[in-house]
Amino acid sequence: MKTKLAAAALLLASTSLSFAADLATKAPLYAPAAVWSWTGFYLGAHAGAGWGTTESTLTGFAGLLPPGTSFAIAQNNRSGFLGGGQVGYNWQSGWAVFGVQGDIAGMDVKGTTPCLAVAFASCTAKSDWLATVTGRFGGVVADRTLIYVKGGAAWMHTDHTFSTPAGLFGPTAFSASSSSNAFGWLLGLGAEYAFDHNWSAFIEYDYIDFDKKSVGIDFSSALRAPTGTAVANVDIKNKLSIAKVGLNYKFGGPVVARY
Repeated sequence: MKTKLAAAALLLASTSLSFAADLATKAPLYAPAAVWSWTGFYLGAHAGAGWGTTESTLTGFAGLLPPGTSFAIAQNNRSGFLGGGQVGYNWQSGWAVFGVQGDIAGMDVKGTTPCLAVAFASCTAKSDWLATVTGRFGGVVADRTLIYVKGGAAWMHTDHTFSTPAGLFGPTAFSASSSSNAFGWLLGLGAEYAFDHNWSAFIEYDYIDFDKKSVGIDFSSALRAPTGTAVANVDIKNKLSIAKVGLNYKFGGPVVARY
């Protein structure tokens, strides 16, 4: 009897071990799930449109106007296209994302308007590049969508031109130019969506208010000034709005969840 019980126990044990081994070999293996994170360096490109105003004020004209003379020359409405690139770094903590970003763009944002409300004289402002350095703060919504605000500093180069047709200052048309590199502050907001482990797309609006800059426009050749020089001092004030879309590539893969 004891022999039969021992044999049955051995048979049951061997069957159980065989069944367990079979389950172990056939059980599916589950890899840890990949979790998206905004943390990391990124590089990208953007394109869009810019529009704004340039206000010009005459503040002096040596030898031709008394000291202290000041009056508005023109308010120029400008618009055009821009395109460039950006580089930055994001750090995510929970739902919050902090970042810093630098942008540079070539642009063709320009406009022409009559100077002093005189039809035969025109003032043109044309901006050809823009650079910004900003901080960003945002929150993650709907899994991979980042809503953010940004603020920082901006620099812009603009050419300013005064021109008249032939006959006003001589037999040929007259044109005088000067340029400014203006510094300003920027506020913006945007939304970015990560559609891949490394790629994301964004849409953004920025408003930039630039400091007043003083430029000199030389009229010496047109006015044949007795002193040899006739330079108008003009204060320039620029404001700019930008709407743009773009793509970013984030270096590094997704974070792997731990169990």
